[in-house]
Amino acid sequence: MSSTTSIPFKSALMWVVAIIAAVAVAGWFAVSCSPGNSQAERPVSDEEAALLAGMRQKNHEAAPVALRMSLPVEGETLTVDGYLDWQVPMAYARVPDGAGGYELVQAVPGLIATSADDEPAFAEVRVPEDGWTTRAMLSGAGTQLETTLDILVSSLFTLTAEAADDPAKLAEDAVWREEGIIDGEAVDSFRAPIMVETDEQASESAAPEAAPEALYSLDGDGNLRRFQVNTGAENLSAVDFLREVSFDAAGLVPVDLLGGPQIAPEAVDEDLAGTIADLRAKNWSESAEVALSVPVGDDQVATGTGSVDWRTMTAYLHLSDANGQRLLLARPGGFATLAVEDGELPETPPTEGWEIHELTDEDVSSSFGAVESLVYRLLEMAAEESDDEDAIAEQAWLLRTDGTEDEPVSIVEFPVNGDAAAEPGRSAYRYHVADERLTEVEMMTYYGVASADVDYEDYPMVPVPAAVEERIG
Repeated sequence: MSSTTSIPFKSALMWVVAIIAAVAVAGWFAVSCSPGNSQAERPVSDEEAALLAGMRQKNHEAAPVALRMSLPVEGETLTVDGYLDWQVPMAYARVPDGAGGYELVQAVPGLIATSADDEPAFAEVRVPEDGWTTRAMLSGAGTQLETTLDILVSSLFTLTAEAADDPAKLAEDAVWREEGIIDGEAVDSFRAPIMVETDEQASESAAPEAAPEALYSLDGDGNLRRFQVNTGAENLSAVDFLREVSFDAAGLVPVDLLGGPQIAPEAVDEDLAGTIADLRAKNWSESAEVALSVPVGDDQVATGTGSVDWRTMTAYLHLSDANGQRLLLARPGGFATLAVEDGELPETPPTEGWEIHELTDEDVSSSFGAVESLVYRLLEMAAEESDDEDAIAEQAWLLRTDGTEDEPVSIVEFPVNGDAAAEPGRSAYRYHVADERLTEVEMMTYYGVASADVDYEDYPMVPVPAAVEERIG
């Protein structure tokens, strides 16, 4: 995966092995794939092997492309229009929802995000900011359409590489099948393995027989015009790449739940290193309003509003998720929850009814989820003294710059309180910094990116009930 990926929380190896396994289980039995339906197959020439070998690198260097997908689902073929950016990589499509309507879908390796239909936005190649939920690819699919889409889109993500593949290997494994015309362009079609980078771990994880193939139709310049793969139906799923369709790709950006705009990690300069080093110390005597959004399951997002008070190291929030509503009080020694029905956060916490979890409890992990992890990271964003500026200069990374020229927002990552070392762009946490203050914390989860917006405000100190305070600090 490119170092400019915006998806640091999903291992490329994980989803590559998963898609290889999924396509291998589907098998290569579709009628349209059998040699009898093609012209006489023959080994590829050296020139054809070189053309195939350069295909994925050519895709990686290409501009985003419009797609038309054909998905065989429950005896009929569904047509889905979409767009693909191989450099991220990400796909954006408008897909039937199974109830006579449509929904918008975004996909990155390992994750699918969906939202209500917005046909005008899709027509403008614009991605609505709000209303999205996420699910895990393949394992989170609930219908045949979702499974088919997951396999096909995941297969598309394998069609990009920073370097050319080995033509000698393709000369051994690929065969020429037939010639044809696609969108007025003469093409040659080849049957070849799905080309992915693997290592010893991938080889051990994937079954020996998991070497699925696909059909690739290339024009004379080596541009991929059509891709076909068996997703488990009687006919192949197919993708036509509409390379002559022009569009403005500026709005083709993953939503925040999928990691947001593309990143390109670079070392922080001296000024930014100094700002980051002072960031937590500036919070030591501050309080702030916070708003949380945390993906916690397939198509489930928990939300919360409340405050974090670094003066007393107290977080106090109202949370909503699929299980209902609850209040949360957190301090360094533990947290307490209280089920509620009212959507408001009481100014003064109730004195009774709290379920208390001390961090030293043996079973605390069963109650400590993604929401709690993000809340505790917020509490950790204050310190009595500044961090070591030299250490920050060595360990921090500027991932991208948002905002405007006059009001830039730096998205950075740096270790806090002994965080495990990570490759640039792959830390579990990211921090948005504007005007030398923290404005947002992002946390990578299995189901996408959780976020906590921070808005500084002078809050009165929260009176934690005595029975709760006694146990959580």
